[in-house]
Amino acid sequence: MLAEIATYATSVVATPKPFRKHLGPAIGLWARGRRQHVAWTRHIARTNLLLGQTCADQPGHDTAVILGSGPLFDVPLKTIAKKFATVLLVDIAHLAPARRQMRDFANVHPVWHDLSPAQNPDTLDFLHAINGLDWVVSLNLASQLAASVPEQNQRAVIDDHLDGLLALDCPVTLATDLNCTLTDKRGNLQQSFDLLGTRAMPPAPHRWTWEVAPFGEDSRHWRRTHAMAFYPDWKAASSN
Repeated sequence: MLAEIATYATSVVATPKPFRKHLGPAIGLWARGRRQHVAWTRHIARTNLLLGQTCADQPGHDTAVILGSGPLFDVPLKTIAKKFATVLLVDIAHLAPARRQMRDFANVHPVWHDLSPAQNPDTLDFLHAINGLDWVVSLNLASQLAASVPEQNQRAVIDDHLDGLLALDCPVTLATDLNCTLTDKRGNLQQSFDLLGTRAMPPAPHRWTWEVAPFGEDSRHWRRTHAMAFYPDWKAASSN
């Protein structure tokens, strides 16, 4: 609890006033990642590795944008900062621990932006105004956007985000969770949830599972696991 309080205190001053309401949930995610470091290690390592490899394959070197950069657990920031002249990290919260990492790189900048269509129906339009945009990453963001609206609107939100990425004039990489499962201590499936509003996704070159909440995190009776998909080239995957 002391770490969370200290993080809030060191984050709030640098956070624009309209975005301060998002600090609580962001700190909760950051704290969960610290608590579940062991359980999250495989997921974080896999995402970092794949993003680093995909970054190296990009033909451009001007500007990269990471949508949903969050606490930077799964962002190979040094690799991306070395490759691109400008790196923009876009999220509704940039906590002090993440901003301390950013300060190591003069070309890395936080951008406070609400990507939820509930607040902004043209969430990706700002990307079209960025000169020299050479790479965009949507990082574990699609299902979060869907969760921010009523259930009947979730599919439309997913479609708007994923199709909006396809409309960009630069390479796009997509990392997303597909579904969530709850299993008990005997390994029996208790519940399963589609996190992308029933949208049919193309085959992913890379798939793995992420134990988001081991036993005792959300409940002592079950654990929560997400199925992950990584598309180095979202446009190519969608055209097949």
